Amino acid sequence: MECQECLERMSEYIDGELCNFEHAEIKAHLISCQNCQNVAREFQMLQERFQRSLENSPVPIELEQRILIAVEQEQQKVSKQSVFTLITLVLLGSPLLLLLPFLLRIVHLFYATGYAFWRVKTVLLMLLPTTTSWGIGVTSFFLSVFGIYMIRALLRGSRLKEVSL
Repeated sequence: MECQECLERMSEYIDGELCNFEHAEIKAHLISCQNCQNVAREFQMLQERFQRSLENSPVPIELEQRILIAVEQEQQKVSKQSVFTLITLVLLGSPLLLLLPFLLRIVHLFYATGYAFWRVKTVLLMLLPTTTSWGIGVTSFFLSVFGIYMIRALLRGSRLKEVSL
């Protein structure tokens, strides 16, 4: 192991966060490298001083209450933001509710047109001779595919996007 890699992992080594293999690898390097030993010793002393300072610092009695109050205030803020988001969504969605009858008429028009086309095609196929029926069937298939591509091309040119289910 090289010094740079050892120094990068030194904090994890001191804190005991390395796996056994990595810990042994750094330990072996520290035996052979005086510079890294000094850095490790400084890290160890720094950690000990930090632990002592934490032990000597008294925890304020009201700390728990302050934390609970801060958590409650944060929850109230989130609750207010949720209400604001709901109101915004309702306000943005209300124009769509005004357009809903128009949109339903368009959907009904597409449905009625498709159903009428299907009924006419079915009646014609039953009344006409087999070869003519096949010709109409194949033609209607290609016209349907062509219609789908035309609708997709129109949607691609507009702001509306195709919805896939």
